[in-house]
Amino acid sequence: MTINSYPLVLIFDQSIEYIDSEEEMQESLFYLSENQIKTATCILLDGTFKALDGAQKTPYSYDDLTLLVQQKLVSEGQCCTAKIQITNIEQVFSLMEATL
Repeated sequence: MTINSYPLVLIFDQSIEYIDSEEEMQESLFYLSENQIKTATCILLDGTFKALDGAQKTPYSYDDLTLLVQQKLVSEGQCCTAKIQITNIEQVFSLMEATL
């Protein structure tokens, strides 16, 4: 794994996680299958989308990110998530950091 810039947002299997350290990254990756690791996407603070090996990945649309963030917030017990509409990467980081 060549990603070593934190915090980042990790997306795998329609799940999204806020990762703020190498230790937390290792914990998140521990239970993933080889295929999940190969297909995972990291969103870096500068807005780039990368694979875990550092290769460039196609960015998710803001609509897709909105859905992922809404699902995560609902699973964390948040309500009124239907009002959330992602329009920039900073919003993703801000909302996901709140799930810690």
